[in-house]
Amino acid sequence: MIVAEGLHVVLQGRTVLDGVGFQVRRGEAVALVGANGSGKTTVLRCLLGLVPFTGRAQIGGHDVVREPVAARTLTGYLPQRPAFGDMTAEEALRFLAKLRRVPVEGVLPALSRVGLERYATASARTFSGGMQQRLSLAAALLADPPVLLLDEPSASLDRDGQAAFFAIVARLRRLGRTLLLAASLRDEGRTLLLASHRAGEIAQLTSRVIELHEGRPLASEPGVVPLRRSFP
Repeated sequence: MIVAEGLHVVLQGRTVLDGVGFQVRRGEAVALVGANGSGKTTVLRCLLGLVPFTGRAQIGGHDVVREPVAARTLTGYLPQRPAFGDMTAEEALRFLAKLRRVPVEGVLPALSRVGLERYATASARTFSGGMQQRLSLAAALLADPPVLLLDEPSASLDRDGQAAFFAIVARLRRLGRTLLLAASLRDEGRTLLLASHRAGEIAQLTSRVIELHEGRPLASEPGVVPLRRSFP
């Protein structure tokens, strides 16, 4: 479902990624791990077509450079620091739905899926960190994408917020998708790629890790690896 081959990124004269390659099977949950600055977020940005790179990246068979719209249609993205301003939760999602050209009728179901239906008319600025992340996840789910890219999703959450967020993501993966955008995706759960250096997050949400060090891939191993190591 996700293919990266020889990803190479140079920003402001510094090599950020140097030959990163991996594959994620449909329905698999994989973590990109490594210290801060190892290139985890840059890999996600390559897959979203947000940073210039050499190499090849595909989502669901669509090249992210040659077929950006098709690739992005299959992808939901949760940034590390969501920002919704003074809009209510419903207003924010309606704005994003129109921007992404997806039906606004999906706004309230998306809020319901992350447990925020009661707060649809509340200002997002008043939300706790955990609620902000859940609203950001609802935004990522608007088009009911088969692929979710999560960038350090629990970075700003306390323990209770982390537990609630993990439970929602785990449930979403078990339930799979509700809208079948293509017959080839039928009955398949969501594919998850998580950038993180938090052992609890990795252990609860993923089953395999891809370790990066200074922009280079070191290993692809079972998900227990981060529990043996500490990534600052």
